[in-house]
Formats: sequence, C-alpha cells, structure tokens
Amino acid sequence: MIPLKLRIAGFLSYRDPVELNFESFDLACISGQNGAGKSSLLDAFTWALFGEARGKDKDALINLQSKAAEVALTFSYEGNVYRVQRTVTKGKSTVLEFQIRDGEDWRPLTEKSGRETQNRIEQTFRLDYDTFVNASFFLQGKADEFTQKKASERKSVLSNILGLEIWETYKDRAANRRKEIEKEIAGIDRSIADIDLELSEEDARKQKLKSLEAELKQLAAARKTQESALESIRKAASELDQELAAEKARLEEERRGLRAQEKVISEQSSVISGLAKQIESAKKSLAEAEEKIAQRGGLEEKRNAAREEFATLKAENELRKLEMDELKARIDQLESAEGATCPLCGQELSEAHRKSTLKQLQKEGKEKGDRFRTNKSRMDELTKQIAELETQAARLVNAERERLTLSNSITQWTERIESAQKAVQQWETVGAARLKEVEAILSSEKFAAEVKKPAVSLDEAERSLLELQEGENKKNQEVGGARQLVEVLDSLRARKKGLAAEREEMTQQVARHKTLERAFGKDGVPALLIEQALPQIEAKANDLLDRLSNGTMSIRFATQAEYKDKKRDDLKETLDILISDGAGLRDYEMYSGGEAFRVNFAIRLALSEVLAGRKGARLQTLVIDEGFGSQDALGRQRLIEAINLVKPDFAKILVITHLDELKDAFPTRIEVEKTERGSTVRVI
Repeated sequence: MIPLKLRIAGFLSYRDPVELNFESFDLACISGQNGAGKSSLLDAFTWALFGEARGKDKDALINLQSKAAEVALTFSYEGNVYRVQRTVTKGKSTVLEFQIRDGEDWRPLTEKSGRETQNRIEQTFRLDYDTFVNASFFLQGKADEFTQKKASERKSVLSNILGLEIWETYKDRAANRRKEIEKEIAGIDRSIADIDLELSEEDARKQKLKSLEAELKQLAAARKTQESALESIRKAASELDQELAAEKARLEEERRGLRAQEKVISEQSSVISGLAKQIESAKKSLAEAEEKIAQRGGLEEKRNAAREEFATLKAENELRKLEMDELKARIDQLESAEGATCPLCGQELSEAHRKSTLKQLQKEGKEKGDRFRTNKSRMDELTKQIAELETQAARLVNAERERLTLSNSITQWTERIESAQKAVQQWETVGAARLKEVEAILSSEKFAAEVKKPAVSLDEAERSLLELQEGENKKNQEVGGARQLVEVLDSLRARKKGLAAEREEMTQQVARHKTLERAFGKDGVPALLIEQALPQIEAKANDLLDRLSNGTMSIRFATQAEYKDKKRDDLKETLDILISDGAGLRDYEMYSGGEAFRVNFAIRLALSEVLAGRKGARLQTLVIDEGFGSQDALGRQRLIEAINLVKPDFAKILVITHLDELKDAFPTRIEVEKTERGSTVRVI
C-alpha cells in the first residue's frame, strides 16, 4: 500500500480540513512540537483503512469543536488506485465508502454493510490492522522491543508480532472441548454404574416376579368363585324382588283404589249438603215461575189495548195528513195570485176577503198540525210500551219451561242424596276397615325387611367381589411393574453396551483434543512457525545488516541453549541473538551504541517484511515514529544513514520527529503546527 493523498476534517486535533499529497516525494519527515498532532496523522491512516486508532472509540476521534470526523485516504496497490473514506457523526453509526479508480472516475466497491466493506478492504491488500501496524509502523518505544527483551521472552514477543496468539485461542478451544467431553465421559460412567447396580438385582427381581404371579393366580381364582356366587345371589334376589314387587304393586294399587273411594265418600257429605241447598233454591224458583205464569194474562191484555190505540191514532194521522196537504195547496194558491176565487164558493175575492180567508185557512192548518204532532208523540210512546210488554211477555213464556225443569231437577237431586247416603253407610261398614288393613301391611317392618333382605345380601356379595377385583388389579399392577423391571434389564444391557462404545469414542476424542492442545500450545504449531520464520528473519536481517555494516556484521538466532546446571543433559528453550563481527561471535547483550542500533534496525525491518510476506502482501510503505528511542547526535546520524540505505526497498518512507537537527536531514518536510483552531500541516 502506497499513500497518495490524505484528507482530514474534524479528526482528533484537526478541526479544519487538511489535505496532504504524498505523490511528490518518496522520503519525508513529519515534524513538529510534541502534541502538535504528528501521530494523529498515523491514526488517520489506520482509522481510514481499519476503523481503529490506538484504542480510541469512535466518539473520542471527533474534534471537540466538530460534529463529525472524516478521513479520506487515496492509495495505490498492485497497479490500482483506491480511495477509502470513513465518516462518523456524534451519536451515529460510521459511514464507510470504498472506491477504485476507473479511468477518470471512481467506481464504488462499497458492500451492503460496513462490516462487509471492511472485509473487502482487508481482502484487497491482504492486511489486517495488527499486521499493518506491526509491519509498516516503527512506533515509539516498540521499534527495539524484540531485541531488548530477555532471551527467554523474545519468543513471546515474536509470537505476538507474527500474530500467533490465535493458536492460544485454538488451544483454549481444544481444552474446553476436551473438558466438556471428559464431563460427558464422567456422566456415562455414572450411568454405567447405575446400570450395573440394577443388573445386580436380576435374580431378586425374577424371584419377586414369580411370587407375585402366584399371588395373582390365587386372587384370580377367588375372584371367579365370588363372581359365580354373586350371579346365584343376583338370580335369587331378582326372583324374590319380582314376587315382592308384584305383591307390593297389588297392595299399593288396592290402597290407591280405597283412598280414592275414601276421598269420594268424604266428598259425599258436601255433595249431599250442596244438593239439599240446590233443592231448596229450586223450590223457591219454582214458586216464582208459577207466579210469572199467572202474570202473563194481564200483560197480553195491556199489549192488545195499546195496539188498538196505536191503530186508531195512525188512521187519524193519515186523514190529518191528507187534510193538511189540501189546506197547504189552497194557502199556496191564495198567496200566489191577487183576485183569487173563494175556495168555498168559487167567487172572486176582494183583497181583504182574500187575506181574511188566508188567515182562517192558516189557523185551521196549524190546529190540524198540532193535533197530528200530538198523535205522533202518543204513537211513539205506545210503540215503546208495546215493545216492553212484548219483552215481559216473552220472559213469561219461559216460565212454564223453567217450572218443568225445576220440578225434574228436584226429583233427580233427591234421588242422588239417597244414593250418596247409601254409599257412605257402605264405606263405613266395609271400605274403611280394608284401607286400614292394607296400610298396616305396607307399613309393617316385616314387609320392609323382606323387601330389603335380598338387597343386603347382594350388596355384601358385590362388596366382596369389588374387594377381590381391586386386590387383583393392584396385584396385576405389581406384577406388571415387576415384569417391567425384569424386562428392562435386557435394554439396560444393550444401553450399557452402547454407552461403553460411546465412552470409547469419547476417550479417543479426548486423546485427539489433548494432541491438539499440545499442537496448539507454545511448543507446538507456534514453535514450528517461529522455527520456520526465524531463518527468513535472519536472512533478511543479515541482508540489511550487510549493507548497514559494509559486510562486517551478521546475526544468528539460537533457539536452544545448555542449562547452567551441568548435571542436566537436556537443552532449554530460548531465543538468543548471536552477532558475528571481526571480533568473533558474541551475544546481542554484549553490544551497544552503533552496532546495537544497526542490529535493532535490521531485525525490526526484517520482521516487518516477513510479517507482510506471510499475509501475501508486499511492504511498500515504512513509517518510523522517533526511530529507536532517544538517540544522541551520532545515533541520529546512524538512523539517517540506515534510512537512506533501505530507501530503494520502499516506495514511501515517513519519519516522525520533533528534533530540528533531524528534520533538516530529509529532502521533504511535513510541518505540523498547533493553532487556536487545531492542527495544520504544510509541506516544505
């Protein structure tokens, strides 16, 4: 990965937008006072590419005066140009974009999610965050960490640099799974022990089953005997019940009949009393009917007289009507014409005579009208009188029939009274005694005992049978349980066999996981990988050291050494750095100053190249943050010389420093300054 452009806004100490162009140089230093924001540029690299920046969470990356942080890094890799832009707003998710240069345009490589896009970035240039930082960055205090450690600790540091700690995770997983399997084996062992305990009871279980089956057979025989006895009792009880029921039914039927007679007899007194009252009332009604018959003749005489008077008045009014019509015609004639003739003599009348005649006729007409109306009023009265007399006469017509009916009723009621009196006398003589006798029989204790006797015997027999059935059922369950306990032994034997096979398989799994634990442990695969990596590191370090020392120095790694205790004939695990120069072969700890610096630089750079190569990536950019700790003037000069010597191996080298005497040694300087509005950069 070769950086081309870096644009920052609102990121850490960079409040305002800043843009750096790396295309114009291949070697430069990033200078500025401590706290100016030099290392924040490295954080911008890693955050843009991996979303990580020296352990800071995303909200801590946003400048205190900004609402969002944004970093865009343009870089080239294997002939292509890419751009990664990462933006985070306070309280919101990070937005990640990944693009590739396509002619003059940018073609998106962004996936559906941020996690998928991040995976694509890492797959593109085959480095993750840890590998990238360990390979490309020589950070403060860590550049010589490997060489400065004790020989016994160097393997651990190298393992971390090479990313071999994952094998410890694999080892833990294998151990955890092995422990789980061992717990399962312990569970199987407990199950087998339980099965063995049950199998040891086989003889006792079979003997108990045999004993229970014999008891069940006896109970079944007793139950069958009782069923036969119960059937006989039921038959006899049924026959007796039928006889008793028939007798009881007959007696109850007779009692119902006698009680009905008693009720009828008790009602006869009131019947006789009622009939006597009816006879008395009928005699009174009979006298009234005979009186009405006597009154009927007088009513008919009155009605006939009224009818004759009505006929006379009617004839008179008909005559009056004719006379009135004639007078009205004569009056109309006199009123309608002057010089009229006299209606009596036919002579012409004078006016005075006409009026006098007219007045006389009107008076005569009024008298006739008054008489007509008087007759009409009397006729209306006679009509009502005749109707009332006819109604009264009609009522008197029924009196004869009523007299006959009452006479017959009195005769019948008298006969019924005599019949009822005979029935009462007969009941008091025979019926009452028989009813008392029947009720005494039905209510007697002897009869009740006879009725209950078969029921009691049947209940006792049924209760005995029920007890036998319950005992048989209970014993049957005991036999079933005992038989199941015997039958389960075969399945337990099969289960034990299966568990034994399962245990054997699990035992083999435990052995395999123990093998994996050893393989994943520090003396297994990690040690093998270190053994494989050390020759590569050694070769690359010697290649660099040859150039740095003009061919006078070389190194060799020793992974085993003798114990100081001469009694031990085995070797201890170590990682010594042996340096060969004109004076011979000595341990790294014997060197200091320039020689130690060159060895540190060569080994650290070799580690970076091997680490990148293991991921299939090529180390093209090197970033040195303060070199290898505090250096005096001679040390700083050696650093510059070393950088210039390895310059052809890298497309881009950046050195971070705050020392003025060191920054002047670089052809290009990226000056970082801290202002009131945050950090700024300028390329000099």
